[in-house]
This record gives sequence, C-alpha cells and structure tokens, in this order.
Amino acid sequence: MNIGSIKRLRIAGLHPTRRFSTGFGLLAALLLVFGMIGPSLAWGAASTTSVPGGYERWLGALEGKEGTRSGGAILYDLTFKSDGTVAIEKSEGVHLIKDRASWSDGGNKTFKIAGGQGAIPEIDGSVFAHPDERHLSTRLARGPTLSLRPSVAWITWLHFGFFVLVVIFLGNELARRSKAAAYTLFLILPVVLLPLWLHSDFDTVFRWVKLYSAIAGAALFTLFRFHGLHRYNWIKILVAAVLAVNIAEAVSQDVASGALANLLNAAAGVLNIVTIHRWLGIHRDDEAPHDMLWPGMTVGWIIAYDIWNITFVYLNFPNTVFFTAAIVIAPTIAAIFVKRGTWMQARAYTLAIYMMYIFSFEVLLSRDIGLQLSLPFPRSEGIALAAALLSLGFNLGYALLHFRWRLTGRAPANIEVGQSESVI
Repeated sequence: MNIGSIKRLRIAGLHPTRRFSTGFGLLAALLLVFGMIGPSLAWGAASTTSVPGGYERWLGALEGKEGTRSGGAILYDLTFKSDGTVAIEKSEGVHLIKDRASWSDGGNKTFKIAGGQGAIPEIDGSVFAHPDERHLSTRLARGPTLSLRPSVAWITWLHFGFFVLVVIFLGNELARRSKAAAYTLFLILPVVLLPLWLHSDFDTVFRWVKLYSAIAGAALFTLFRFHGLHRYNWIKILVAAVLAVNIAEAVSQDVASGALANLLNAAAGVLNIVTIHRWLGIHRDDEAPHDMLWPGMTVGWIIAYDIWNITFVYLNFPNTVFFTAAIVIAPTIAAIFVKRGTWMQARAYTLAIYMMYIFSFEVLLSRDIGLQLSLPFPRSEGIALAAALLSLGFNLGYALLHFRWRLTGRAPANIEVGQSESVI
C-alpha cells in the first residue's frame, strides 16, 4: 500500500491495519458460514463392481421449467449398495426428502428401482437405462428425463481446487493486468466459442441468459477501464443498476418459492439493495492496470451480499451451491487482500470466467469423463432456516448502521458503513 493510500485511510479515521483486521474478521465470518455446512460433505464411496458402473453414488438435477415451480433446481442423490438397496435423497427448495428402495439388474443394460416407501414416487418403480458405465437415465412420469452421473469425491475435490486456484484467481488476475487478455476473454472468445457452446447440454434459457449477461457485464467493465466510459455518470449509474437488478431477480425467485426461509432471505436481499451506496464515485484508476474502482463498496456490504447470495443458491439450486460459494468468495478475497475497491470488477470477471468454463468443458466433463464434479451441501429445513436467519440478521445489522450514519452522521469508529469516500 503506498503512502498516499495510507494518508487517505488515516484522514477517513481508519488506520490501514485496523481496516485489514476488520476485513479479515468479516471474511472469517463468511468462511465460518461456509464451514458450518462444508465439513459434513460426503467424501464419496469406494468403487465396487457390484453396483451400477462400479460407482455407489450418482447425482442428477432438473433445472428450468423441469425444476421447481419458482424456477429452482431439483437434485436427486442416489447411493447404491451391494446388498441390493439404494438410498434416495431429493433436494427440492428447502426440503430434503429421503427414501430407501431396492435395485436390481433389469437386463438389456437397465436397472430397476422398486419397493420404496412412496416418499419419492417418481423414482420408485422406474427403470433406468444404463448405456455405459457412467450414465443412468430414466423418463419420469411427469415428463422430463432425469440423467444421473457418478460422483467420485477425490476427483471432485481435485477439480474444485484446480478451478478455484487456476480458473478463478489466476483468470481474474490475468484479466486485470492484461488488456489483451481481457479483450480476448470477454469480447473475442464469446464469439469464437459459440459453436462449441451450442453443442453443450445446457438447453435452458436460464443458463444461456446467465452466460451472456455475465459476459456482457465483464465486457462493459473492460470498456470502462480502457475506452473512456469512466467519464460518464450514466455508465456509473448503469453499473449500480445492473447489480441491483441482479439481486432483485433473485429476491423475486425467493418470494415466488413462498417458504419461510426463502422469504427471510428475500428480505435480506431487499436490504442489500437499499444499502448500495456512492455509485457516482465509481472511477477508473489512473495507475496501471487501470482497475474499475468503487470506493463506496464497503467490506461489510460485500460480506452481507456474500452471505445472502450463498443462502439464495443453497435454497434454490442445491446442485450448484458447491461452486457458487467459490465464485462468491473469490472476488471478496480479491477486493480485501489484492486491491480495495475492485469487488464489482472481480465479481463480473470471475462470474463470466466461471460461466464460460462450464459451457466450454461441459461436453468433456459430462460426456467424455462422465462424472458429476460437484457435491451438494448437507440439507435440512433447519439448516435452511438458520442460513436465512443469518443472512437477514447480517444484512439488517449492516443496514441499521448504514442508515444511522446517513440520518444522524454517527458511524462506528472501526467499521466502514459508507461514511468514507474511499475504502481503498
């Protein structure tokens, strides 16, 4: 940190050492939330030839119009045992439904599941096609086809580590530090790779909108950094509006779900929107690599957003929360420990890289490797309610401090809630 930055921090009444401690403490709180549900993740069962394909655990999800009524995903988690039984778990919204049935070889590359307790009727009595050792599929009674892929824990964790360390952190740093890399990633590759993406298995509108909206945000911020858009206030308002609309879309989905946990988290999302502040202070750093900086984006707001976002995905998309947690935490680490004020830029870059990654490698990972490379977090209505209460509590606490400062001028001595024009 240069002398000028230290002086600005001292003028704001916040010594850089204290700001670092505050940021580290808030990040630790976020990681604690992740850790509350992370340690009990299943590490996977050992392969055995006496179960389908030699794999015990199989995962599959229904998304889009085939998922929940509010647009979320339904995750099926089947664990086959060599004694002829199969444990079935269905994650839908805040609910985790369990059943146990028997499975048997139906001949002609099929497996049949029957004899359950009726808790998951769409699976009980189903015949699964087994065309190869890493693919099971069945057509459910209500119409959609459920495809399952085996899950191997050590491969999933290896892929997760590679994804976080290489794809997310190094990809973001490369896009930050190289103008050519940013242009290639967010303006050229989305056109060049479109033929490949069209042959992926992502056929839901949600996935495609998510892909190109993420790319559009990253491209816009790249143009902001290198093509003079930083001179216009309308572009700064647009940046804040994009963030607010993105949160509002998720809030509307939580409301549509109607469950208590979803409604509590929706309230947290509303508080997160109304505490977005100082967007006219967004500017381009004069020093290389000319980052887009949002000085009013406080660490407290970022942590409140992260908790809300992870909770939202946990409640609505049990099949993707594993990697979503990584791409939510990654820009927070970048904004706190790499360069202050860059959170919005890092959020856009990491999300775009993630979406491009899964579209580019989905064919390789699912069809050729044939494995499910994500694990669901442990699920129960109690965990869902606790996560939602934490989300609402953190956002409410931050909002109270923020608006107390805006209305009375009183602010905590060591916590930034918007009172400083610069948090860099």
